[in-house]
Amino acid sequence: MDDRHARLTDAGEREHGRLLNVFFDVDQTLVHVTQHLNSLRPGAQAAIQRLKEAGHGVYVWSAGGADYVNRTVDMHGLREWVDGCFDKHPKVQPRPDVVIDDDWYLVEKYGGYLVSQYKAVDDTDSEIPDIVANLEGLGYL
Repeated sequence: MDDRHARLTDAGEREHGRLLNVFFDVDQTLVHVTQHLNSLRPGAQAAIQRLKEAGHGVYVWSAGGADYVNRTVDMHGLREWVDGCFDKHPKVQPRPDVVIDDDWYLVEKYGGYLVSQYKAVDDTDSEIPDIVANLEGLGYL
């Protein structure tokens, strides 16, 4: 795992195989958005589907609010694998076990994976599939 990915908080204390609440950020994590474009990051749909099929809770959140998250989830056909859409709120329920975000503060606070900002469409980007591979290696998939 490279330095951009934070380790799961208290990973040594977690049971491998335990079901997780995984929270994905929207802007510059799941999607690249401009005035004329809204592009899903490569591997995001497959990752969300795989996490959900493994029994994990899959949530999407954004500082842009729940309505914005719902529109984004629907736009990219992710609804069937997403358990909830939220505003980023410190008391969100369920509590995140793993966040996948471009904001280091939230990754440090909750544990999870820091991704580089997805600022341009890049078909070679593999950060989200790499995270799924890491979770598999840790026994979560």
